[in-house]
Amino acid sequence: MPGVTISAGYGAGGSIVAPGVAERLGLPVLDRAISSRVAALLQVTVPEAVGGEIQRPLVDRLLGIFTPLAGGLLCAGTDAAPPEAAVPPPDDAALFREHAESIMREALATGAVILGRAGAAAFRDRPDVLRVRLFGPPEGRIVQASRIENVDLPTARQLLPEVDRARAQYVRRLYGVSIDDPDLFDLQIDSTALPLDACADIIVSAYRALDRTQALASAE
Repeated sequence: MPGVTISAGYGAGGSIVAPGVAERLGLPVLDRAISSRVAALLQVTVPEAVGGEIQRPLVDRLLGIFTPLAGGLLCAGTDAAPPEAAVPPPDDAALFREHAESIMREALATGAVILGRAGAAAFRDRPDVLRVRLFGPPEGRIVQASRIENVDLPTARQLLPEVDRARAQYVRRLYGVSIDDPDLFDLQIDSTALPLDACADIIVSAYRALDRTQALASAE
């Protein structure tokens, strides 16, 4: 199997679970920090990709979408999210989706764990990709986010609906589906009810079991 996609609500611990799964499986993580990949894709320098100071109109529009994702708001080690303005406008959504999917497909070609990026929606018709959702009740995620992000509870409580809304809008704008649609996922885990290490172990076990199932199906 080429890999795993992990979708996580704010405070669900995706920034910890995804690297844990990748380490156990010996796969790289494609996380939410993508500036170098965007730079290569657009044939610009990394500082240009991060700063968005390019004069070509098409590149300007793309960088307006990518830069909030590349500038640290959606990076490894954080459960934060970009502002709603980072969601591509309707005219650019298809182009954005095409480029985003090309990056993910390239990563999966040699195996990867993909955190976020609407991976579950992008690969919902791929039986060889394990699609995982991490979730939990809001209060549990607030407490966990406070610990992961090293912020106080009021700050985490304020961020949770903002981040969840931004991610839901991102998925709906690009794929026209709800981020909470259970049909998008092979496995859903309440990551506030279990230690995050245990969540990673469960995902690894599911990946390996599904890998064997795929192998048996191919043999038949």
